[in-house]
Amino acid sequence: MWLLTALLLWVPVGGQMDPTKAVITLQPPWVNVFQMEKVTLWCEGPRLPGDSSTQWLVNGTVSSVLTHSYSIAAASFSDAGEYRCQTGLSTASDPVQLEIHKDWVLLQVSSRVVTEGKPLALRCHGWYNNQLSNMLFYQNGKIFKFSSWDPEFTIERTNMSHNDIFHCSGMIRKQRFHSAGVSITIRELFPAPVLKASSSFPLLEGNPVNLSCETKLLSQSPEVQLYFSFYVGNKTLMNRTTSSEYQILTAKGEDSGSYWCEAITEDGNIIRHSLELKLQVLGLQLNVQSPIHVWFHVLFSLATGIIFLVNTVFCVIIHKELQRMKKWNLEIPMDSGQGKKVTSYL
Repeated sequence: MWLLTALLLWVPVGGQMDPTKAVITLQPPWVNVFQMEKVTLWCEGPRLPGDSSTQWLVNGTVSSVLTHSYSIAAASFSDAGEYRCQTGLSTASDPVQLEIHKDWVLLQVSSRVVTEGKPLALRCHGWYNNQLSNMLFYQNGKIFKFSSWDPEFTIERTNMSHNDIFHCSGMIRKQRFHSAGVSITIRELFPAPVLKASSSFPLLEGNPVNLSCETKLLSQSPEVQLYFSFYVGNKTLMNRTTSSEYQILTAKGEDSGSYWCEAITEDGNIIRHSLELKLQVLGLQLNVQSPIHVWFHVLFSLATGIIFLVNTVFCVIIHKELQRMKKWNLEIPMDSGQGKKVTSYL
Protein backbone atom coordinates (compact mmCIF):
# COMPACT_ATOMS: atom_id res chain seq x y z
CA MET A 1 0.00 0.00 0.00
CA TRP A 2 2.87 2.36 0.81
CA LEU A 3 4.32 1.80 -2.64
CA LEU A 4 1.07 2.62 -4.47
CA THR A 5 0.63 5.81 -2.42
CA ALA A 6 4.19 6.92 -3.14
CA LEU A 7 3.77 6.35 -6.87
CA LEU A 8 0.52 8.33 -6.97
CA LEU A 9 2.08 11.24 -5.10
CA TRP A 10 5.13 11.34 -7.36
CA VAL A 11 3.43 11.34 -10.78
CA PRO A 12 3.94 14.80 -12.36
CA VAL A 13 0.84 16.91 -12.92
CA GLY A 14 -0.24 16.89 -16.56
CA GLY A 15 2.28 14.19 -17.47
CA GLN A 16 2.96 10.50 -17.25
CA MET A 17 5.92 9.00 -15.44
CA ASP A 18 8.16 6.55 -17.23
CA PRO A 19 8.61 3.82 -14.61
CA THR A 20 12.10 2.35 -14.23
CA LYS A 21 12.48 -1.32 -13.44
CA ALA A 22 14.42 -2.19 -10.30
CA VAL A 23 17.53 -4.37 -10.68
CA ILE A 24 18.83 -7.05 -8.32
CA THR A 25 22.58 -7.62 -7.98
CA LEU A 26 24.26 -10.32 -5.92
CA GLN A 27 27.36 -10.34 -3.75
CA PRO A 28 29.18 -12.57 -4.51
CA PRO A 29 27.79 -12.35 -8.06
CA TRP A 30 26.62 -15.97 -8.42
CA VAL A 31 23.06 -17.25 -8.75
CA ASN A 32 24.09 -20.72 -7.52
CA VAL A 33 25.97 -21.21 -4.24
CA PHE A 34 26.89 -23.95 -1.79
CA GLN A 35 24.92 -24.66 1.32
CA MET A 36 26.12 -22.59 4.34
CA GLU A 37 27.65 -19.85 2.15
CA LYS A 38 26.80 -16.17 2.61
CA VAL A 39 24.76 -14.34 -0.04
CA THR A 40 23.58 -10.73 -0.19
CA LEU A 41 21.04 -9.43 -2.72
CA TRP A 42 20.93 -5.69 -3.44
CA CYS A 43 17.96 -3.80 -4.89
CA GLU A 44 18.83 -0.84 -7.11
CA GLY A 45 16.18 1.57 -8.34
CA PRO A 46 14.88 5.16 -8.09
CA ARG A 47 13.51 6.21 -4.73
CA LEU A 48 11.56 9.07 -3.21
CA PRO A 49 13.66 11.65 -1.35
CA GLY A 50 14.26 10.44 2.19
CA ASP A 51 12.69 7.04 1.52
CA SER A 52 15.12 4.12 1.48
CA SER A 53 12.55 1.38 2.01
CA THR A 54 12.40 -1.57 -0.37
CA GLN A 55 9.82 -4.27 -0.90
CA TRP A 56 11.11 -7.83 -1.33
CA LEU A 57 9.14 -10.78 -2.68
CA VAL A 58 10.49 -14.29 -2.08
CA ASN A 59 8.72 -17.00 -4.06
CA GLY A 60 5.78 -14.64 -4.51
CA THR A 61 5.42 -13.81 -0.81
CA VAL A 62 6.09 -10.33 0.57
CA SER A 63 9.09 -10.42 2.91
CA SER A 64 9.40 -8.54 6.20
CA VAL A 65 12.78 -7.20 5.02
CA LEU A 66 12.41 -3.52 4.07
CA THR A 67 16.07 -2.56 3.52
CA HIS A 68 17.71 -2.25 0.09
CA SER A 69 19.82 -5.35 0.87
CA TYR A 70 18.60 -8.87 1.61
CA SER A 71 21.24 -10.90 3.46
CA ILE A 72 21.47 -14.67 3.87
CA ALA A 73 24.19 -15.46 6.42
CA ALA A 74 24.28 -19.23 5.85
CA ALA A 75 22.35 -20.44 2.84
CA SER A 76 20.07 -23.43 3.26
CA PHE A 77 17.85 -25.25 0.80
CA SER A 78 14.86 -23.29 2.11
CA ASP A 79 16.51 -20.09 0.81
CA ALA A 80 16.37 -21.32 -2.79
CA GLY A 81 13.78 -19.76 -5.09
CA GLU A 82 12.68 -16.62 -6.87
CA TYR A 83 13.59 -13.16 -5.55
CA ARG A 84 12.15 -9.85 -6.76
CA CYS A 85 12.31 -6.33 -5.38
CA GLN A 86 10.74 -2.90 -5.88
CA THR A 87 11.70 0.59 -4.75
CA GLY A 88 9.53 3.66 -4.23
CA LEU A 89 9.77 4.90 -7.82
CA SER A 90 10.40 1.67 -9.72
CA THR A 91 8.45 -1.23 -11.12
CA ALA A 92 9.22 -4.74 -9.90
CA SER A 93 12.58 -6.17 -10.91
CA ASP A 94 13.06 -9.19 -13.12
CA PRO A 95 13.13 -12.35 -11.01
CA VAL A 96 16.44 -13.79 -9.83
CA GLN A 97 16.52 -17.54 -9.22
CA LEU A 98 18.82 -18.45 -6.34
CA GLU A 99 20.00 -22.07 -6.23
CA ILE A 100 21.53 -23.87 -3.23
CA HIS A 101 23.77 -26.90 -3.84
CA LYS A 102 25.73 -29.55 -2.00
CA ASP A 103 28.51 -31.22 -4.00
CA TRP A 104 32.29 -31.43 -4.27
CA VAL A 105 32.53 -29.02 -7.22
CA LEU A 106 30.06 -26.38 -8.45
CA LEU A 107 30.18 -24.35 -11.65
CA GLN A 108 28.91 -20.96 -10.53
CA VAL A 109 27.42 -18.58 -13.10
CA SER A 110 26.52 -14.89 -12.96
CA SER A 111 23.18 -15.66 -14.62
CA ARG A 112 21.40 -18.58 -16.23
CA VAL A 113 19.69 -16.27 -18.75
CA VAL A 114 21.92 -13.80 -20.61
CA THR A 115 21.09 -11.30 -23.34
CA GLU A 116 23.14 -11.82 -26.48
CA GLY A 117 26.28 -9.65 -26.43
CA LYS A 118 26.40 -9.38 -22.63
CA PRO A 119 29.15 -11.04 -20.53
CA LEU A 120 28.78 -14.33 -18.70
CA ALA A 121 31.03 -15.00 -15.68
CA LEU A 122 31.91 -18.59 -14.69
CA ARG A 123 33.62 -19.90 -11.55
CA CYS A 124 34.74 -23.45 -10.79
CA HIS A 125 34.15 -23.58 -7.03
CA GLY A 126 35.11 -26.27 -4.50
CA TRP A 127 33.02 -27.36 -1.50
CA TYR A 128 33.98 -25.45 1.69
CA ASN A 129 36.38 -23.38 -0.44
CA ASN A 130 38.58 -26.37 -1.20
CA GLN A 131 41.39 -25.18 -3.47
CA LEU A 132 40.98 -26.53 -6.98
CA SER A 133 43.82 -26.97 -9.45
CA ASN A 134 44.14 -27.86 -13.13
CA MET A 135 40.57 -26.79 -13.81
CA LEU A 136 38.81 -27.55 -17.05
CA PHE A 137 35.75 -25.72 -18.38
CA TYR A 138 33.40 -27.62 -20.70
CA GLN A 139 30.67 -26.65 -23.13
CA ASN A 140 28.42 -29.48 -24.27
CA GLY A 141 30.99 -31.93 -22.93
CA LYS A 142 33.91 -30.42 -24.87
CA ILE A 143 36.82 -28.64 -23.16
CA PHE A 144 37.13 -24.97 -24.12
CA LYS A 145 39.27 -23.58 -21.28
CA PHE A 146 42.11 -24.80 -19.02
CA SER A 147 43.31 -22.99 -15.90
CA SER A 148 45.99 -24.10 -13.46
CA TRP A 149 44.85 -22.01 -10.48
CA ASP A 150 42.45 -19.22 -11.51
CA PRO A 151 38.89 -20.56 -10.95
CA GLU A 152 37.13 -17.73 -12.79
CA PHE A 153 36.59 -17.17 -16.49
CA THR A 154 34.39 -14.62 -18.29
CA ILE A 155 32.88 -14.88 -21.75
CA GLU A 156 33.05 -11.17 -22.57
CA ARG A 157 30.45 -11.18 -25.37
CA THR A 158 27.99 -14.01 -25.50
CA ASN A 159 26.40 -15.14 -28.74
CA MET A 160 23.78 -17.69 -29.70
CA SER A 161 26.38 -20.49 -29.79
CA HIS A 162 26.64 -20.15 -25.99
CA ASN A 163 23.05 -21.33 -25.62
CA ASP A 164 24.27 -24.63 -24.19
CA ILE A 165 25.16 -26.71 -21.12
CA PHE A 166 28.38 -25.90 -19.25
CA HIS A 167 30.26 -27.67 -16.47
CA CYS A 168 33.75 -27.74 -14.98
CA SER A 169 36.15 -30.09 -13.24
CA GLY A 170 39.12 -29.65 -10.92
CA MET A 171 41.68 -31.55 -8.90
CA ILE A 172 41.25 -31.92 -5.13
CA ARG A 173 44.06 -33.88 -3.49
CA LYS A 174 45.12 -35.57 -6.72
CA GLN A 175 41.55 -36.59 -7.60
CA ARG A 176 39.47 -34.95 -10.34
CA PHE A 177 35.90 -33.98 -9.49
CA HIS A 178 33.25 -32.84 -11.99
CA SER A 179 30.43 -30.39 -11.38
CA ALA A 180 26.87 -30.88 -12.51
CA GLY A 181 25.87 -29.30 -15.82
CA VAL A 182 24.46 -25.76 -15.87
CA SER A 183 22.06 -24.83 -18.68
CA ILE A 184 22.66 -21.33 -20.07
CA THR A 185 19.97 -19.59 -22.11
CA ILE A 186 21.00 -16.79 -24.49
CA ARG A 187 18.22 -14.36 -25.42
CA GLU A 188 18.48 -13.03 -28.94
CA LEU A 189 19.13 -9.28 -28.84
CA PHE A 190 17.07 -8.77 -31.99
CA PRO A 191 15.66 -11.11 -34.66
CA ALA A 192 16.74 -11.15 -38.29
CA PRO A 193 15.24 -8.10 -40.03
CA VAL A 194 12.46 -8.31 -42.59
CA LEU A 195 12.73 -6.10 -45.69
CA LYS A 196 9.35 -4.65 -46.70
CA ALA A 197 8.29 -2.37 -49.56
CA SER A 198 5.65 0.38 -49.44
CA SER A 199 4.28 -0.49 -52.90
CA SER A 200 3.02 -3.71 -54.39
CA PHE A 201 4.92 -5.41 -57.21
CA PRO A 202 5.42 -5.13 -60.11
CA LEU A 203 6.21 -1.42 -59.78
CA LEU A 204 5.52 1.02 -62.62
CA GLU A 205 8.46 3.07 -63.83
CA GLY A 206 8.46 6.61 -62.43
CA ASN A 207 6.74 5.76 -59.16
CA PRO A 208 8.47 6.03 -55.75
CA VAL A 209 8.99 3.12 -53.37
CA ASN A 210 10.14 3.00 -49.73
CA LEU A 211 12.06 0.01 -48.38
CA SER A 212 12.04 -0.57 -44.62
CA CYS A 213 14.33 -2.90 -42.68
CA GLU A 214 12.14 -4.04 -39.79
CA THR A 215 13.38 -5.66 -36.57
CA LYS A 216 12.90 -5.09 -32.83
CA LEU A 217 15.28 -4.91 -29.90
CA LEU A 218 14.59 -6.68 -26.64
CA SER A 219 12.79 -4.37 -24.24
CA GLN A 220 15.59 -5.03 -21.71
CA SER A 221 18.17 -3.38 -23.99
CA PRO A 222 16.96 0.18 -24.67
CA GLU A 223 20.53 1.50 -24.63
CA VAL A 224 21.54 -0.49 -27.74
CA GLN A 225 21.69 1.42 -31.04
CA LEU A 226 21.20 -0.51 -34.27
CA TYR A 227 22.62 0.55 -37.63
CA PHE A 228 21.14 -0.42 -41.00
CA SER A 229 22.57 -1.03 -44.47
CA PHE A 230 20.73 -1.65 -47.75
CA TYR A 231 21.96 -3.64 -50.75
CA VAL A 232 20.85 -4.71 -54.21
CA GLY A 233 22.76 -7.81 -55.22
CA ASN A 234 26.39 -7.09 -54.23
CA LYS A 235 25.99 -3.31 -54.55
CA THR A 236 25.77 -1.16 -51.40
CA LEU A 237 22.95 1.41 -51.54
CA MET A 238 23.20 2.82 -48.00
CA ASN A 239 25.82 1.87 -45.42
CA ARG A 240 25.45 1.87 -41.61
CA THR A 241 22.99 4.61 -40.75
CA THR A 242 20.52 4.82 -37.90
CA SER A 243 17.63 5.07 -40.40
CA SER A 244 15.88 1.78 -41.09
CA GLU A 245 14.39 3.09 -44.36
CA TYR A 246 15.68 3.55 -47.92
CA GLN A 247 13.74 5.44 -50.58
CA ILE A 248 13.80 5.17 -54.36
CA LEU A 249 12.27 8.49 -55.43
CA THR A 250 11.74 7.59 -59.11
CA ALA A 251 11.87 3.93 -59.97
CA LYS A 252 13.53 2.95 -63.25
CA GLY A 253 13.93 -0.29 -65.11
CA GLU A 254 17.53 -0.61 -63.94
CA ASP A 255 16.29 -0.52 -60.31
CA SER A 256 14.92 -4.02 -60.74
CA GLY A 257 16.83 -6.59 -58.72
CA SER A 258 17.16 -8.54 -55.48
CA TYR A 259 17.24 -6.23 -52.47
CA TRP A 260 18.26 -7.12 -48.90
CA CYS A 261 19.18 -5.28 -45.72
CA GLU A 262 21.43 -5.71 -42.71
CA ALA A 263 21.06 -4.73 -39.05
CA ILE A 264 24.19 -4.43 -36.91
CA THR A 265 25.05 -3.29 -33.40
CA GLU A 266 27.31 -0.28 -32.90
CA ASP A 267 30.29 -2.43 -31.93
CA GLY A 268 29.75 -4.68 -34.96
CA ASN A 269 29.58 -7.86 -32.91
CA ILE A 270 26.01 -8.83 -33.82
CA ILE A 271 24.98 -8.76 -37.48
CA ARG A 272 21.80 -10.11 -39.02
CA HIS A 273 20.58 -10.09 -42.64
CA SER A 274 17.13 -10.12 -44.15
CA LEU A 275 15.94 -12.44 -46.88
CA GLU A 276 16.01 -11.08 -50.43
CA LEU A 277 13.11 -9.03 -51.78
CA LYS A 278 12.77 -9.10 -55.58
CA LEU A 279 11.82 -5.71 -57.02
CA GLN A 280 10.48 -5.59 -60.59
CA VAL A 281 10.05 -2.24 -62.36
CA LEU A 282 7.94 -2.21 -65.56
CA GLY A 283 8.78 0.40 -68.23
CA LEU A 284 6.09 2.93 -69.21
CA GLN A 285 6.65 2.38 -72.96
CA LEU A 286 5.87 -1.27 -72.62
CA ASN A 287 2.74 -0.53 -70.63
CA VAL A 288 1.51 2.17 -73.11
CA GLN A 289 1.94 -0.09 -76.14
CA SER A 290 0.40 -3.13 -74.56
CA PRO A 291 -3.26 -2.16 -75.41
CA ILE A 292 -2.23 -1.41 -79.04
CA HIS A 293 -0.65 -4.82 -79.30
CA VAL A 294 -3.82 -6.39 -77.99
CA TRP A 295 -6.03 -4.56 -80.51
CA PHE A 296 -3.63 -5.42 -83.32
CA HIS A 297 -3.92 -9.10 -82.52
CA VAL A 298 -7.72 -8.80 -82.29
CA LEU A 299 -8.00 -7.04 -85.66
CA PHE A 300 -5.54 -9.43 -87.30
CA SER A 301 -7.52 -12.40 -86.04
CA LEU A 302 -10.77 -10.83 -87.21
CA ALA A 303 -9.37 -10.11 -90.69
CA THR A 304 -8.03 -13.64 -90.96
CA GLY A 305 -11.46 -15.00 -90.03
CA ILE A 306 -13.20 -12.82 -92.64
CA ILE A 307 -10.77 -13.91 -95.38
CA PHE A 308 -11.30 -17.54 -94.43
CA LEU A 309 -15.09 -17.06 -94.56
CA VAL A 310 -14.92 -15.33 -97.98
CA ASN A 311 -12.71 -18.09 -99.37
CA THR A 312 -15.13 -20.70 -98.07
CA VAL A 313 -18.07 -18.95 -99.75
CA PHE A 314 -16.18 -18.71 -103.06
CA CYS A 315 -15.26 -22.39 -102.88
CA VAL A 316 -18.90 -23.33 -102.34
CA ILE A 317 -20.03 -21.17 -105.29
CA ILE A 318 -17.35 -22.61 -107.61
CA HIS A 319 -18.23 -26.14 -106.57
CA LYS A 320 -21.92 -25.57 -107.31
CA GLU A 321 -21.07 -24.03 -110.71
CA LEU A 322 -18.97 -27.03 -111.66
CA GLN A 323 -21.77 -29.38 -110.66
CA ARG A 324 -24.22 -27.40 -112.82
CA MET A 325 -21.91 -27.47 -115.87
CA LYS A 326 -21.39 -31.23 -115.47
CA LYS A 327 -25.11 -31.85 -115.50
CA TRP A 328 -25.62 -29.59 -118.54
CA ASN A 329 -22.96 -31.35 -120.60
CA LEU A 330 -24.42 -34.78 -119.87
CA GLU A 331 -27.85 -33.72 -121.25
CA ILE A 332 -26.68 -32.36 -124.71
CA PRO A 333 -28.46 -34.46 -127.62
CA MET A 334 -26.18 -36.06 -130.24
CA ASP A 335 -26.84 -36.79 -134.04
CA SER A 336 -28.20 -40.35 -134.51
CA GLY A 337 -26.02 -41.06 -137.58
CA GLN A 338 -22.82 -40.38 -135.78
CA GLY A 339 -23.59 -42.12 -132.47
CA LYS A 340 -23.46 -40.54 -129.04
CA LYS A 341 -20.60 -38.40 -127.78
CA VAL A 342 -20.47 -37.66 -124.10
CA THR A 343 -18.24 -35.00 -122.68
CA SER A 344 -17.48 -34.98 -118.97
CA TYR A 345 -15.70 -32.42 -116.89
CA LEU A 346 -15.07 -34.77 -114.06
